[in-house]
Amino acid sequence: MPRDGSEWETYEDKICTTCGINKPFDAYSINQYGKNNRILRRPVCIECYSKKKKIPSRLRNEYENRYPRPKIGTNFHCPVCDKIKEHKFNNDICLDHNHDTGEIRGYLCGSCNASIGKFHEDTETLKRAILWLEGKLKNY
Repeated sequence: MPRDGSEWETYEDKICTTCGINKPFDAYSINQYGKNNRILRRPVCIECYSKKKKIPSRLRNEYENRYPRPKIGTNFHCPVCDKIKEHKFNNDICLDHNHDTGEIRGYLCGSCNASIGKFHEDTETLKRAILWLEGKLKNY
């Protein structure tokens, strides 16, 4: 649809979870495909995502040589959720790292890695989430 200020405009925009700016969908990279090949985009705009530190290839290779990624078909114990999961797909075990420094923390299950990312690696937010779960934080 044309970007002419019509009421559909709001459906073509998205607010970046990092910078908080409302931007058009094409300012976000494709993350994956949903049902019926519907395109799902990252919650962070391309500009903010590009500022996140990636794991340098040399460090990744050194780490993976020293601590090999679990092989598909083997069991993996996630240190965060404390569950043993069968490693079935390439992306169900992730090499977690600090997005500010690039420092590698180790392997996590995909669910825990994504959850930490959704909290923007912010320990204060995670502490509030714990208080919420314990019933010690109210929203009124």
